[in-house]
Formats: sequence, C-alpha cells, structure tokens
Amino acid sequence: MHSRLHLTTRLNQSGQTSLASCFYTPPLKVLSLPAMVTPVWSQALPAIQMSSSPGLLAGDRIDIDIELAEQTQLYLFTQAFTRVQSMPAATEAQQHTSIRMQKHSRLCYMPHPLVLHRDAALTQTMQISLTDNCQLILGEIIACGRVLNHERWDFRYLSSRINIDYRQQPLLSDNIYWQPHQQPLDVLGQMEKYTHHACLYYVNTAASKGEIQQLINTIYTALQPDWPLENNQYLWGITQAADCALCVRALGLNAEMLQQILGQTARYLS
Repeated sequence: MHSRLHLTTRLNQSGQTSLASCFYTPPLKVLSLPAMVTPVWSQALPAIQMSSSPGLLAGDRIDIDIELAEQTQLYLFTQAFTRVQSMPAATEAQQHTSIRMQKHSRLCYMPHPLVLHRDAALTQTMQISLTDNCQLILGEIIACGRVLNHERWDFRYLSSRINIDYRQQPLLSDNIYWQPHQQPLDVLGQMEKYTHHACLYYVNTAASKGEIQQLINTIYTALQPDWPLENNQYLWGITQAADCALCVRALGLNAEMLQQILGQTARYLS
C-alpha cells in the first residue's frame, strides 16, 4: 500500500489560517477542527491526521507533504498510536515526511507515539525546511514494543532520521538506528530499564542564541516542580541544539507520562 498526504495552508479573508489544499489517499485522512482550542498558539488551525488502517504493514509506504504559507499557523496531531505490525524477514514499512515553512509561519506537529511490534521493521525520514521568522515545535515518542504482550525490544530494526535546514543550510540532524537483536538497548549507556523514548525540538529562526539559552533556563525551572529529576519512572533533560533551536529528551516507562512532559513543554514554548 502506498498512501499519500499533501497539505497546504493559506490565510483567509479574516486573517485566519485555513487549508488551501488537502489531498490524501486511503487509509489517510485529514480533518481540520476550527472550533477547537489549541494547546499552543491561539490563532493556530488545529488539524487531525487520521488513518483507517490498523497500522503499518510489510511493504507499506506513506509519503506526507506539508507546506505552510506566510503568516499561517498549524497545530497538527494524530488520531491514535502508530503501530508497526509484525512482518516477514527482508520486508519493511516506510514513512517519509517533507515540511516547508514560509516566512512568519508556525507549526506544532505532535504525533501520537510509535509502537514497534514483534519482528517489525521501519524506515522513516523527515525533511524540514525553514525560512525567516519561523517557529517549529516537533515532538516524537517511540515505544520499544507492546510491553504487556512481552514484546519488549523484539522488533527487527528502526531507522529514523530528522533533518532540519534554515535558508537551505543544514541546521540540525537527528539519526536513530535501533537493531536490538544485534545491539541490545536495555543495557548501561543505552535505554537501560526504560522502554519509551521522547524527543521535542523547538526552532525559532528569529531568536538569538542568548534568547534560546534564556528560554532553556525558563523551561527547566518551569518543569522542575511537576517533573523532578530524581525519580525511578523517567529521566529528562534539555539542551541547546543550535543557535536558534533547543531539544528536550526524555526516557520513561510508559507513553502517557512522556506525552504529558512534551505537552507541557510545548505549552511553555508557545
């Protein structure tokens, strides 16, 4: 199955963001929710990315293409967890996303967690191109498998790469390649006892290095009361990923906990 999603935005006559075009093939679908209050920018258009499929199967490929026009704001999220189903050896599923943001645009993209079932194999890429005065909030959560089904670290591999560029110059890159049967991940220096990995990137191409450093301190102070560092359930940290970007990473024992951390961080960032 080869599924495609193409989405563009525009400003309507009242200055609000709306969908300029939206094309998709089954099982994908996008629904805008103009009446919903977003957890990020108040003027952002909320839209939900849905799928009627039980998950990604062997040979599946999903291509997602998103373009934000100048001064538009989009909050995009998914309907449910993305499940990569078991598949025969020498097969895989693929998901490729391309995002382009024009001047003064804002995007918050917070998909539900990715769950890798036993013998699953997935290759996914995300290419994001930014211009001046853009703001991007990008979140991702990956689960090691269905823990209650005794599928912890039982998938074949995950290859996930995120590339973000600004003015056609590389800004930052994040590359994950997990092959648990070849290189165990539940060991010291890797995931250890944790089963879920979360990452949130924030990029503001109008911000200076000093402003990002100040924002990091603000977020760290704001999260500490609710998410103290000394505990046995999760581990998180925040760092400057580039002059105009920061990164929050967290490890945990369940997806809901990490969703709360990323959601609270996104609200502070917006």
